[in-house]
Amino acid sequence: MKVKIDFEHPYFDEKTIFELTLDDLNCFYADANEVNRLNLFFILEASLHKLQDRKNVKASARCAFLMAYYLFVPLTPPASYELSRFYIDRALEWDETSEYRQWKERIGKGN
Repeated sequence: MKVKIDFEHPYFDEKTIFELTLDDLNCFYADANEVNRLNLFFILEASLHKLQDRKNVKASARCAFLMAYYLFVPLTPPASYELSRFYIDRALEWDETSEYRQWKERIGKGN
């Protein structure tokens, strides 16, 4: 799936959140300029808030998982470990899956 930044629609809907893969995030990061690399994180954050407002727990968990991955692997800002841990803990709180649990273990090993 090709990830696009759209300022007129600055969030992803539930369907898109479930269709996004880690490879999609990696490809976006590799192809995007520095500003859009950061903008993607904020679109994920806005998506998370919208999904939570709608009480969509599973999609919120998936979005938090994607945020944890994006922060920890491609983006890697200062404090990426702590930020990633925060989002993966939310994902697990909202939807305990083996994929999210494995990712928490990976984050625990550090960058």
